Amino acid sequence: MADKQKTLICGDVNGNFNALFSRVESIVKKSGPFDILLCAGNFFGDDNSQLDAYRMGTRKVPVTTYVFGPSNKDHVQYYCEEGAEIVANVIYMGRRGLFTTSADVKIAYLTGLSRRELGKDIPMCTFEPSDCSAVRDACFRGQAEFRGVDMLITTLWPSGIQQDELQKADVEQEKLSDLLSWLSIHVKPRYHFVPSDKYFERQPYRNQSMHQDYKECATRFIALAPVGNKAKEKWIYACSLQPITKMRMTDLLQSTTDETECPYDSNLLKQHQPGKVVKVTDNGQFFFNMDAGQDDERGKRRRQGEDSEKKRKIDIDECWFCLSSPSVEKHLVITVGTHCYLALPKGPLTPYHVLILPIAHHQAVTKAPDEVVSEIKKFKEATKKFYASMNKLAVFFERNFRSSHMQIQCVPVPRNCSDQLLEVFQDEAGINSLQFEVLPPFTDLAQVTFAGSVYFHAELPSGEQIYVKPKRGFPLQFGRDVLSSPPILNCEDKADWRQCLLSREEEIAYVADLRQRFKPFDFTVDEASDSD
Repeated sequence: MADKQKTLICGDVNGNFNALFSRVESIVKKSGPFDILLCAGNFFGDDNSQLDAYRMGTRKVPVTTYVFGPSNKDHVQYYCEEGAEIVANVIYMGRRGLFTTSADVKIAYLTGLSRRELGKDIPMCTFEPSDCSAVRDACFRGQAEFRGVDMLITTLWPSGIQQDELQKADVEQEKLSDLLSWLSIHVKPRYHFVPSDKYFERQPYRNQSMHQDYKECATRFIALAPVGNKAKEKWIYACSLQPITKMRMTDLLQSTTDETECPYDSNLLKQHQPGKVVKVTDNGQFFFNMDAGQDDERGKRRRQGEDSEKKRKIDIDECWFCLSSPSVEKHLVITVGTHCYLALPKGPLTPYHVLILPIAHHQAVTKAPDEVVSEIKKFKEATKKFYASMNKLAVFFERNFRSSHMQIQCVPVPRNCSDQLLEVFQDEAGINSLQFEVLPPFTDLAQVTFAGSVYFHAELPSGEQIYVKPKRGFPLQFGRDVLSSPPILNCEDKADWRQCLLSREEEIAYVADLRQRFKPFDFTVDEASDSD
């Protein structure tokens, strides 16, 4: 693996896919291959017809491309599930998070507009203080000594960044966010990219520390113009990044002649949560917003209403798990039965972490017909035998909360941690103040919940079952948080699947290995032979 990752970043694409990928092709021909392309702004536009050629395969995306957002309510319909491909080699990463590339480059992102600051209710296109905290926490997780992240991508500008004495940027007030000032000063990105109407590159600034004598890394803030803009403002940026985790401290802390002071108020570092956010007035004075917590709570209530609105009929053609859907990533499929199939998940916890999914569209086990449930049990038994052949035990879990297509996660764990599993689940539930129940072995889930109810359900090797009734703020990675913890798999950096994404080539290699190793336990092969 190369020491540095060659990265391209662009501004708003706005549907100009041909201009973008043609330019990328020419850059690759001139400067050699690049590892990834990051789209910092709106990927879609009013006219997205150019994407058809990439869907049909008549044109190809030259570099693995990551898309964030949405930031425009009219574009929500064009996005797929997080982690899935919009077209081949173009991956949608969602609105917020942190992912670590195969080169160990850490990229944090929080896109959309600030609902609290703009006072607008735009479902799926806004963020709140809690989103900032979630991104900050993801960056800090598993870091004994946090140095910063390699890159931060946001839609809005952090307040204060435009007030450099030598380079004042003309930015509309509604495009500035104090919440992002808080996030930026906490996560300390080496590069911070935003989309803009015009190109702007600020002089690098030195990040602040809680300790006056301690020096932090510097940040380069860069705003990129829209792709193919008529003014010919710069809209694509190339850089070669050595991961911050692998840099020598002397190189990381080296000063430049054009370096400036941090543009954010140091009091932001003292705020563990962005509930009381420092706001910047026109004359450069700071004051604390004491109402942010109330705004965040109101926002949570609005989100709960939005979740209810999302319970609409699913378009099967757009479901990324229905096997007949054009959106499904078939290179992840390991084996197919009559009613269900086995597949590799995005960002697996281990090389043998798999999913059991129904071929047709069913939201949860409790809503699936008997023949589907029966085949799920067959896949579970086969998976147990498969894991036993490697001296491992199987943990199964399903989350029927903010999910559209049933997914049963199957994760192998060491035998020596079997006695600790229930305790770790209970501890994690306690931390998150969740209502936790242990069901006796062989309990039918349908006996404890209604068919349409939300739930988290896990089956442990001991036979015990865990049932949790999700509530507002339920951690979507609850199962992964438990299994990635030190007592179990000891891979906390993989708690969020976006931090351990594999390349398409790695996924294909994983599936080939799984298919070969699972073959002795694959009942679908025997059934296919019987039918012949």
